[in-house]
Amino acid sequence: MITICFDDNPQDSIYYTSAKLYKHLKNGNHNFYAVQLYFKKNICKNDAVFYYSLDWLFLMGKIKGIEGDKIICD
Repeated sequence: MITICFDDNPQDSIYYTSAKLYKHLKNGNHNFYAVQLYFKKNICKNDAVFYYSLDWLFLMGKIKGIEGDKIICD
């Protein structure tokens, strides 16, 4: 079971991690595996938070989807 406590680490919140991820995506790197590696090294080591952040960006309309190994941004 994964326990994520955002009160202790607000920088691990979905809002924060999604914003950082989106900023990285806007710089042009859309390869899924490279983005995932960047996220784990620079934003948050938790894989679940990476996928939640992607989901949040999709729900917000900032990511249109994933085709092959590319993340399609607006």
